Amino acid sequence: MKINDNYLKEQLNHVYWLNGGCCAGKTTMTKKFIEELGFQTLSDDVLRYRPFTSPVEYPALQNPHPNLDWERWFNRPTDVKYQWLCQLVVEMMEFFVIDLLKMPTDKPIIIDLGIMPEHILPFIPKERTICLYTSDTEIERLYFFREDHKMILDVINAHTSNPAETIKHGNKTMVKFSNEIRKACVKNGIKTLERTPSLSVEEQFKLVREHFGL
Repeated sequence: MKINDNYLKEQLNHVYWLNGGCCAGKTTMTKKFIEELGFQTLSDDVLRYRPFTSPVEYPALQNPHPNLDWERWFNRPTDVKYQWLCQLVVEMMEFFVIDLLKMPTDKPIIIDLGIMPEHILPFIPKERTICLYTSDTEIERLYFFREDHKMILDVINAHTSNPAETIKHGNKTMVKFSNEIRKACVKNGIKTLERTPSLSVEEQFKLVREHFGL
């Protein structure tokens, strides 16, 4: 199914998009927009969409599932894992956009989803998107130890033979995903903003708001 991009532009003209890789502050910024500016948001809930998919049409959305060989799953080649991540968000967008269209239009929407910009630029203009990123070192330090990733870490610790090496290997994928999205955003003329350890939440929020003209 394809929805007309011009129609989407008109219907989603109250949507702002936080793009970029992991550990860059997207979730934190989303919370600030909700709490301080009264925005609404839509979470990227893969499990919500999975029951409506099949392995043939949506292979990425079918994984991971409980019956996987976790050792093999977490230790796949970096390029294979990276391609799965990219395909996952593309498959999810078909459902995600419909959910966006169903949301109330009386309040602006802030979206926190890392995806290649060509999948959103047809209906979300550059002025209402920004790419947040952080250093490879920060991703390696934080990704698997975030509270919202505790379940992933628990599975790694319980079902892989060398958790420390599995985490180290997994970080390579997340670093590649972040860097590739940032490069694509730069190529498409989208503003980028680096989250550094010295940049406070309030400072980052101010810079994002300024870009959006809010």
